[in-house]
Amino acid sequence: MNGLCVFRIDATKGSSVTYPLNTELAGDNSLKLVMYPVLLETGILSTPADIVVEGAIKRYNTGDVTGPECGDLLMSIDIEDIQAAFDPEALSLQQLKDLFPLTKTFAFENEGISFKNRLIDAQIITDKKEVVEYAIKLRDIIKRQDLESLYIEYRPKLDDYALAYPEEFPDPESWFANLFRDDFFPGGPIVEFDRDDIVARPWCDGRIWEVSRKPYQPFFMNKGLDGDINMIELYVGRVDGKLKIIR
Repeated sequence: MNGLCVFRIDATKGSSVTYPLNTELAGDNSLKLVMYPVLLETGILSTPADIVVEGAIKRYNTGDVTGPECGDLLMSIDIEDIQAAFDPEALSLQQLKDLFPLTKTFAFENEGISFKNRLIDAQIITDKKEVVEYAIKLRDIIKRQDLESLYIEYRPKLDDYALAYPEEFPDPESWFANLFRDDFFPGGPIVEFDRDDIVARPWCDGRIWEVSRKPYQPFFMNKGLDGDINMIELYVGRVDGKLKIIR
């Protein structure tokens, strides 16, 4: 969505997802689907004919219940045009493989909130090492359980979420403190990793970087309090010249 990955779906299991996009809105919006083949039960790779995509972009008002039957329809999502142009009999196995990844882009507009300053107009970050070093800084803050320092780094994300979801986040500072002081820190933060364990991936042409841990673990994760494990994804960007947590 506007260059930022908002969700990933494993098609082999079949998935249905409803995802709020307020924090990814930019006024003039672009939603891009990227589809990769999977191995079918028959042992062969899937083709465009095997893909089923059904979705919609909807606008909800404050207080509305989100769901398939609610909201104002802005656009339906499907790949029927891609499938209509596909002729499996005319393609070799290699040509079928070369079709992927399939992509389709949907454009729509929104009024009101916009995070174009983060997604489109923000300064591009070209130095991956800078992102990794910032991740180490965050790791050390978590290791110290330094709530005040973490809040300073987290503030841009909290401000954006308060703007995007004013009813859900009327007091973002208290929400943040309750999450980390009462749940995340008592659950035993996982901090036993170093630079080589950090994965940094650019989005939005390098304006936003996703940071995780090898092999496929979210950056913020604890061992769990009473079996309740906290996992928080980390996206960073440049704010007023400094790297900060923005998503």
